[in-house]
Parts: sequence; C-alpha cells; structure tokens
Amino acid sequence: MIRRLTLATAILVWASGALHAQTTSAPVTPVEHDVTVLTYKIHYWEAGSGAPVLLLHGTGGEGARWMPNIKGLGSDFHVFAIDQIGFGDSDKPLTNYHSGVMAEFAAGFLKAVGIERATVIGQSMGAGVALYMAVHYPQMVDHLVLVDGGGVRSAVLSAPPATPNWHARQIANAATREESLEYLKLLYYDHSRITDQMIDDNLVLRLKSAFTIDKLSEAGGKGLGGVSEEEAANLKTPTLIVWGNQDRVANPTGADRLSAAIPGSRKVMIDKASHYPFIEQADEFNQVVRDFLKPAY
Repeated sequence: MIRRLTLATAILVWASGALHAQTTSAPVTPVEHDVTVLTYKIHYWEAGSGAPVLLLHGTGGEGARWMPNIKGLGSDFHVFAIDQIGFGDSDKPLTNYHSGVMAEFAAGFLKAVGIERATVIGQSMGAGVALYMAVHYPQMVDHLVLVDGGGVRSAVLSAPPATPNWHARQIANAATREESLEYLKLLYYDHSRITDQMIDDNLVLRLKSAFTIDKLSEAGGKGLGGVSEEEAANLKTPTLIVWGNQDRVANPTGADRLSAAIPGSRKVMIDKASHYPFIEQADEFNQVVRDFLKPAY
C-alpha cells in the first residue's frame, strides 16, 4: 500500500511539473491593437503578462521589428511594441519630430493602455527616446535598456561639425531598392539574412516615414531633444547597455561612452551582430534582458 501511494505521488508530482513546464514555456501569440494618444492613432503589438515592458524601434522601423523579442520576452513579461508616432501604421502628424516629441507620445501610450510604470527598451533612435523618457518621465521608467544607441550631448564645446555624409544619409532614408539593400548590409552582420522581401519591406517602411526621418535629422542638427551628460549622470534608473560587436552604423565605442556617462549602468556586447543584435542574436539578447530584469521582479 505504501509503495502504491509513493508511486501515485511520484506520478502526480511528475505530471504537475510537466504541466508547469508546459505552461511557462508555452509560446505567446502577439496581437495587434490601436490606441489614441493626443488625438492620434498609435499602432502596437502586445503579448504576455506580468511586469510591463515597452519596446521602441529605431529610425524607419516599426513595432513588428521586435517580433523575436515580443515572443521571446512575452513568456515572462507583458510586452508592448509600438509603431512610434510618425512610423509604421501609426499616424504621421506634420510636426517637428525629435526625441522629446517621440518620448511624449510613448509616455502617452503607456497612460492610454493603463500602465503606470514599465521597463523601456529602445534601439538606435528608440534608445534616444527611451533615455529621454528616463530623464523626463522617471516616474514611468522602472528599468532602462539601451540598444546600439542613446548617446548623450557633451558639455564641452566641440569643433564645428564636418560636412554631412550625404550618401550615408541617403541610403539610411532608402528611396530605392538599391539604397535599401546597401543600408541593410550595414544593419546586419550576416548578409545571408537579407532577402528580396526584406529589401522591399525596408524600402516601404522608409518611404512611409520619409517626412519623419527628415525632421528627426533636421532636429538632430539643431541639437533639439536629446540628453545632456549632466542629465545622464543624474539618472537613477537601473540601466543596461547592449551593443552589437560588429555594429557598422553606431560605433561600438558608443557603448563605452554611455556606460561612462550613466552611473551604475551595465554593458553587454553581443558578438556576430551589427546594428540589430536583438534580431541577429535574439535568444542571447532576450536572455541578457531577462537576466537583467528577473531579479527585480
């Protein structure tokens, strides 16, 4: 009788553990929604449950670019990935875009979906927006993750700016398939990932957001938006900096400068990745973020 009870108990324990493992590892299915912020539509993807995480894409991107991370992090967190104002399927008001404008809409998005405080993860331009949010909306940013971007303005006057690299700007704006391909080769370490469909998709996204991109470039030249070294030095938000070791768009030394500027920040370099480590090495990226956030929750 004792052996039967022991065996039955063992079976129950095994079944319970198997069910738990199946539940926690079950894939999440992202869903699309729209919400209104300052009378304008913001399109977004949502998945998972738990502590909220907001993903902010880079220039010319959209929320769906984070799909490997929406799915990967959605098993542990409540993930939101927005098409930032002026991009993707979100509205594109004719305004003077800079990181402050983008941050105001991102903060407005969190309020619109009932999130008081979230981890904010931004890549490239999105990292600049995330950093601006952490400085100007600190009550809304629980943790901060900056991916291949988010630089700070130096307090020391620099030399007059060099003549802009117009070719680099043109391929970043990608008005033709040839330019789209050339730019994608900078964005990805592994060029075998680049498909004809990806070239077309990148071109379409950048054509749709050409006005926004132009205004962001103009604002950057005027020093609008952005975060100063002093503001970064006073940041109290736990911060993780992640960078692709082979980034050909944003020099990896940028990770060192950010790490030095933000007290107590952590830095992780991801190998075999250019400007998109969250895509090229998605599993590693997701685990790095998970390790950074899990102890807090």
